[in-house]
Amino acid sequence: MKLVVSALVLALSLSASAQAPSPPVESVIVTAPAQRPEDALNDFVFNHAAPTTVLGKIARWKRGICPLTLGLTPKLNQFVNQRIIRMAMAAGAPLDDREPCRPDLLVIATGEPQALMDFVRLKRPILLGFHYKSQAARIATMRLPIQAWYSTATEDFNGFIQGDLPALDVMKAIPGGADGFGTTAVSGNRAIGNGLKSELTTAIVVIDTTKIAGRQIGALADYIAMLALSQARSYEECQPVPTITNLFAASCVDGTRPDGITDIDTTYLRGLYKMDAGRTLLGERSSIAYEMKKDLGGY
Repeated sequence: MKLVVSALVLALSLSASAQAPSPPVESVIVTAPAQRPEDALNDFVFNHAAPTTVLGKIARWKRGICPLTLGLTPKLNQFVNQRIIRMAMAAGAPLDDREPCRPDLLVIATGEPQALMDFVRLKRPILLGFHYKSQAARIATMRLPIQAWYSTATEDFNGFIQGDLPALDVMKAIPGGADGFGTTAVSGNRAIGNGLKSELTTAIVVIDTTKIAGRQIGALADYIAMLALSQARSYEECQPVPTITNLFAASCVDGTRPDGITDIDTTYLRGLYKMDAGRTLLGERSSIAYEMKKDLGGY
């Protein structure tokens, strides 16, 4: 198993610098939480989205997603894969339709998650996302029952894409100016956005099988899909609205920790994949919140 996982992690890391979708296993079920204050919804959008370290904007998938789940039973591996695909389709996220596609989203279930992440840190550190070598051990630490790491890239105003690496600082870029990797073109209107966009290029979601006993696979799959499709600040803090991201948040009370995805989650993902990614971070957040309120109604 270690050899198989190592080979797949290697393949995933090459995507950062095959499995084709199968017929749907189960439809996504959306629950309808009770009425929520508008401020709580705004807080969720602010707290959930994690700006990328290099650009300081919200990243999303642009290249087609190709998920691969390992470590569970074959049936459950397929179930998780299909839940990611179904949620991606509902959100308008891109899917890789090649057969076979090359995995860029790897979900691994293991009883030794820290050993796996130590391997990633030592052999494929690019999969940890933007970081300096001194930060690697802290970033690669498994703290939660299910945890994700993302590699990102920056797309400039002309569509040129560069991986987010420590030597690259696109925040200092000027129109036509050069950075450490070449030229980064930006738009002339920085008040509403400079035209630079953050993108997810690879993701690893690790499941600690010693800490998920008694959990329903549906809830776990929804939680994994939310991690897979959106990069969050933290899933350790309880959000003020009913959301699947509260599944493992210890401080949550009944009512804010649902058994599956809610309309908060689905409208957030739709807003994420509708937003103008070239706007400022504030503009991106406002765009997501607007789409959520428009779809949810009552705000």
